[in-house]
Amino acid sequence: MTEGPTPRDPREPPRDPLGGPEVPGGQAPPPPPPPPPAEPQWGQQPGGYPPPQPGYQQPTGSGLSENIASGLSYVLTWLTGLIFYLIDKRPEVRFHAVQSMAYGAIWTLVAIVRPYTPGPIGALLGLILFAFFIGWIILLIQGFSGRHFKLPVIGDFAEQQAGRPSL
Repeated sequence: MTEGPTPRDPREPPRDPLGGPEVPGGQAPPPPPPPPPAEPQWGQQPGGYPPPQPGYQQPTGSGLSENIASGLSYVLTWLTGLIFYLIDKRPEVRFHAVQSMAYGAIWTLVAIVRPYTPGPIGALLGLILFAFFIGWIILLIQGFSGRHFKLPVIGDFAEQQAGRPSL
């Protein structure tokens, strides 16, 4: 004999088809109440950022630390120098940005003139370009180290343009 579902007595109240408790009047049970609002996690403020404190000033930097912004201003010489000069108002970063722009402009001019200069002067310009490459690596290291490394003539110009008195 096979066992199957037992026939339901029509006088019994309807049951949940999934085997849950009896459903009064044949209707679905009411939904559970919504969960309480989540408590803010450690370190979080409810409702977003806190209001600024009295005397708070908007940061005038790029959001990077000073040595990182100074070093990055040398990466693509005059291009990144111009970017950091425009977005960062800190005097040290602006100094490195202006020095990078001036250094990169002179390096670019020498690189443009060299192919049109024949003979020993062209070879001399090739050595100068190599010296510029070595100087660029030194400027990168000094900028990322956070040192105020000033080139002889370009550095004085950079300090004047950055709004910093010459040391």
